[in-house]
Amino acid sequence: MEVFNDISLIGNILIVLFTILILFHICVLIGIIPHNIVWAGKVKSKSELIKLESISIIILLISIFILSMKLEYFNVGLSSTIINIGIWLLFAMYVLNTIGNLFAKSPIEKYGFGLLTFIISSLLLLIAIG
Repeated sequence: MEVFNDISLIGNILIVLFTILILFHICVLIGIIPHNIVWAGKVKSKSELIKLESISIIILLISIFILSMKLEYFNVGLSSTIINIGIWLLFAMYVLNTIGNLFAKSPIEKYGFGLLTFIISSLLLLIAIG
C-alpha cells in the first residue's frame, strides 16, 4: 500500500499523536486524568508525578523535534545520518515503552497505551526504513 511509503503522512500522524500525548500528560499533571493509570500505577507522591510527567513531555517534544527535522520542516544543521539515528533511537525507546506497558497494572495503560505505543513504534520503523 502506498500510504505506508508516504514518510510525510506517517511523520505528520506521529506529530499529531505526540501532541495529543503531551495534552494527555498535562491533563494528568493538573489532575483532570487520574495519575494511577500512568507509570504502572507506581507514582507515590505529587513531586514524583511532576518529575515523571515532565520527563514524558520533554521526550515527546524531542520526538516532535526529531520528526520535524526528518520531514524537513526546519534545518538546524544536523546531517541526515544523525537525524536517522535519532529516529532509530525513538523506535527503540517506544518498543521498550510498549514492553513496559504490557506489565502495567492498569488495563488502560496495559491495553490502551500498549497498543498506542506499538502503533507509534511501527510508524517510527516505517520512517526509519523508508
